[in-house]
Amino acid sequence: MNSDPLGHTALERRLAQIPGELAGMLVRGLPELKPATLASRRFIVTGTGSSEAHARYFCTLVNLFTDRSATAIPLSAFLNPANQHLRDKTLVVFSQGLSPNAQIALRRHRDFQHTVVFTSATPASARAAGKGDRADLISDLAEAGADIIHFPLSEEYTTLIRFVGPACGYLACLQFAAALPGCAIDRPRPGQVLPLFELEPPEDLLEAVLTHPGRFARGFNLVSAAPISDFAQNLACKFMEGLFWSCPTLSDFLQFAHGPFQQATADRHPVVLLQGDLRAEADLVRRSRDMLRGVGLDAYVVQVPASMLFSIFGFEHVFNRIVYRAMAHFGVDQVNWPGKGRDDFLYGFCRDESGAF
Repeated sequence: MNSDPLGHTALERRLAQIPGELAGMLVRGLPELKPATLASRRFIVTGTGSSEAHARYFCTLVNLFTDRSATAIPLSAFLNPANQHLRDKTLVVFSQGLSPNAQIALRRHRDFQHTVVFTSATPASARAAGKGDRADLISDLAEAGADIIHFPLSEEYTTLIRFVGPACGYLACLQFAAALPGCAIDRPRPGQVLPLFELEPPEDLLEAVLTHPGRFARGFNLVSAAPISDFAQNLACKFMEGLFWSCPTLSDFLQFAHGPFQQATADRHPVVLLQGDLRAEADLVRRSRDMLRGVGLDAYVVQVPASMLFSIFGFEHVFNRIVYRAMAHFGVDQVNWPGKGRDDFLYGFCRDESGAF
């Protein structure tokens, strides 16, 4: 008999595991990056699912805090013919488990000057899980000179939603950027990250989600300031993957007044405002609350006392807690999720456009 038929025990264990995994990464630091990685000037970055947020966080760090440049593109872009202008760029692929779709990009690595892969998979873990093709892929990439950046948690499966990998992937990005010559970011310290995993969800928001789920299940708005608005996709996806609700709309504060506010007013959607420690964010939150109250919309504030580099860790933690509480409260089945095993037409889509390694 399955003692955890809904996957909630596994998810609770993974939530408790996150601070320890992050602490381990902070103590260990990254292995020394390869010379080709340190010399890279221009990056083409990709990832899907929670890895899309990592890819966009990577771009923010590189573009704002180094003299290099990074551009995020979707995985389907790698179905296009090879482009000679890619040859002087470094490919960066984020994929916690090396999904088939991520392999579309990885099999194009020879089109680029160099390749960096952020993943939780190792040859040993992939082979132990019966995924020999993924084990071979990692080994082949390493032999071809790619830099493989590992972060926890290997084989975070069984449930649809993941908790450990998203948090640790952000830290791997931050550690990587800090290791680039000339980066304006110092190596992250435990005191900057770990206390954010002690935050509690706002009581009014948690109560509203648990007692009035219908207001949120058909969609709500998440509003934040830049640069968080560029890499907060996973905060919205938690509600879609964890509860199977309509994915919240993510907007920048100043974008919110250009359509999303009008739509929310017409359809009466709740609005959740994200606030870090910048003075401008406090002003934007105040103005937004006044605007929303003026039309009678529910507004909730999630406040994380951290800079724009680190606040994403606090938001990850708070929304993990809210979504987990809601999953447990409503008895959501995270093991036999809707559509399980029926997504292979796209999830399993992998075509080798460039030939064998």
